[in-house]
Amino acid sequence: MRQFFTLGFWLSLLALAGLTAGLLALTRDDGAVDDLLPDVGIPALPEEREIDMIGMVFLAQADSGFAIVDGRTTGNLQIRIDGFRYMNVMAGTPGENRCAALSELARCAIAADLLGEAVLWFSIVPLSPRNLVELPGPSGLREGSRLQLSNGWIVDRAEIVERDCEEDTSGLTDLIDRFGADATTVYSLDEQQVVRVTCASAGATDGSVPAAPTPPTLPTVETVVPAVPVVPAPSVAPEPTIAP
Repeated sequence: MRQFFTLGFWLSLLALAGLTAGLLALTRDDGAVDDLLPDVGIPALPEEREIDMIGMVFLAQADSGFAIVDGRTTGNLQIRIDGFRYMNVMAGTPGENRCAALSELARCAIAADLLGEAVLWFSIVPLSPRNLVELPGPSGLREGSRLQLSNGWIVDRAEIVERDCEEDTSGLTDLIDRFGADATTVYSLDEQQVVRVTCASAGATDGSVPAAPTPPTLPTVETVVPAVPVVPAPSVAPEPTIAP
């Protein structure tokens, strides 16, 4: 009988078995491979928000005990924008308050994502002189003359946005690419659009990128201005009628 089971035959089988075992070891558990990789933290991108309006908070009136807890209002809030317009924020609406002067007249502004007249989300921010609001730097241009900010807000912008930088920039896109992360976006309440972008005053002189400034921590304001009582005009007694 011819002998088939030679030494070379057994060595071939052993090599195939070793190759198969190696492939199984590489593919048996992807999770085990992931456990060996370093846990590199990836910063989360800010949520995009279409800001439909930014208006003055001339007066804020709210339910008793109103607060913002876990990012939602605990009661109803009414914002008086001017003598004719009001904004009603219902209980349970997501939002935030970054203005410590909410209890004072015309010291804050409100940015809102609206659906008709309903407020889907809001943010109360400080109001600067001349009805200007300072916002984070721009991160990109959007269609329809809109500008995306580094905090995810998408706001209207002027056709020509003033660029206030120590170094020359060829346009708004150039400014965003070079200085947008540390810049300040200026929004005009009167024009309802971004009118200026200001670069950080302290620029890098040695080719390094300056560290982003740490934003101030603002307290959450839980009290608002109480309703101002309406004082009735004094009545005037009619003049007596003298008979002829």
